[in-house]
Amino acid sequence: MLINVSTLLREPLGSSRDYRADTEAVAVPSAAFHRSVSGRVHLMRSERGVLVSARFDYEVPLECARCLRTFEAPLSVEFDEEYVALDDPHATARGQRVDPDDFLVDEHRHLDLSEAVWQYEQSALPLLPLCRPDCAGLCPACGADRNEARCGCDAGESDTRWGALRALADQLRTREDGDGGSEA
Repeated sequence: MLINVSTLLREPLGSSRDYRADTEAVAVPSAAFHRSVSGRVHLMRSERGVLVSARFDYEVPLECARCLRTFEAPLSVEFDEEYVALDDPHATARGQRVDPDDFLVDEHRHLDLSEAVWQYEQSALPLLPLCRPDCAGLCPACGADRNEARCGCDAGESDTRWGALRALADQLRTREDGDGGSEA
């Protein structure tokens, strides 16, 4: 999503513009990132260039952590970033330093919001995405999708992770039954 800021860069500090984005394309080809976003963008002339305040809402493809199905989930990305104009003839901060992580206004006086949207999306994605809260996932023994039907392999009994606790529970039951006490 490119925005021409050549006029804004010639205006005094604090000058601003508001834009509405409706299904605008953002892309970072090197990261295989392509989205269509909608939202709002506020631009304000700053000492070093342009301060961008943006909020975008869109759908993002995810893979469910339990059943491995691909699904679309709504995502909101909101950020405030300063885009530095290196060739600004009216810059108030002469000889300004540029950090390698700074977003830049390009030589044609355009700023591209794609990289910022991609970076903020990466931090907003859920660690364990679920297609739905009650997703039953895959059977660990046969791999059947438990959302579609129950499998007949009885994976609960073959789950070895609980083996030590199951053996301890059996010992406690045997000991308590022999003493005439209550069950574990």
